Amino acid sequence: MKKINLFTTLFVFTLFITAASVNLGCKKDRIEVPEEEEEELNEYESVNDYLDSKKQEEQTFEITGPSNDTIVGNQGTRIYGMKSCLRDANGDTIDYPFNVHLVELYTPKDMIYWQMPTIANGNILETDGEVRIRSTKDGEDLGLDCPFSFEMPNSAPDADITIFKGNDNGNFVDWTNTSNSFTITSYGYLGTTNSFGWLGAHKQIGNGAGSTITFDSEVDNLTNVGIFIYIPASKTVMQVYNLTSGVIADGTIVKIVLMAKDASGQLFSYTDIKTMNGSTTMTVSLTETTDTDLTNYLDAL
Repeated sequence: MKKINLFTTLFVFTLFITAASVNLGCKKDRIEVPEEEEEELNEYESVNDYLDSKKQEEQTFEITGPSNDTIVGNQGTRIYGMKSCLRDANGDTIDYPFNVHLVELYTPKDMIYWQMPTIANGNILETDGEVRIRSTKDGEDLGLDCPFSFEMPNSAPDADITIFKGNDNGNFVDWTNTSNSFTITSYGYLGTTNSFGWLGAHKQIGNGAGSTITFDSEVDNLTNVGIFIYIPASKTVMQVYNLTSGVIADGTIVKIVLMAKDASGQLFSYTDIKTMNGSTTMTVSLTETTDTDLTNYLDAL
């Protein structure tokens, strides 16, 4: 029998142990390849400050006597003498002077800046304008004891348009149809009202049937982004809340505009035109823009 050399055996055993140690050390120290990190979304500040900086200012008229108690706004709204109907907080009549305050919204751009969509109970309204009228004396709001008259300019008034009243709930204005008709005049729409606040020349055309658009983005956090949909055929402005639009009839052509502002004040936007054809999700990506370009786009809606 051949004898095993003890020295050779010890040498081979030592090599085995050394190799195993090195191998185990390599496994222990191996650098793991990390999973691909999620790309951070672009963050934006609230767009409200930008919209507020662009919106139509409230006009104030001081009424000093009967000679100037008919008011004409910058965009043509007329408000006729109301002194006999005005009452203070105690219900008493007032003396001259007093103030009348007016906001006029006749374009989709101005409705967007004011965030004043033309929607009633989720249904689309056709619109020929919105105004807000109120009155004060010595800084105190006045009430009404009887109706006063106002007139909204329009070169082609629609006899089906009625007076809608806007109820501000703090987040947006809900429109309610008063069912009171306007009188069609050569100037436009002549109406009467016995309350102050938002008044609209509207007609409900939505019936709850149609589709919605949901907005998503792979690169932008849309939480603070202003999202608006404009329907040219009915001059309807819709604001999108919680990233899903209201119901829009299939076949309707819509114009979409998203606007945002980052922490440095840089403006961003996304625009598109589409025809409604079933509910859909739009994946959007905002790009840098300027105030001039954004204003020009809204002017052309």
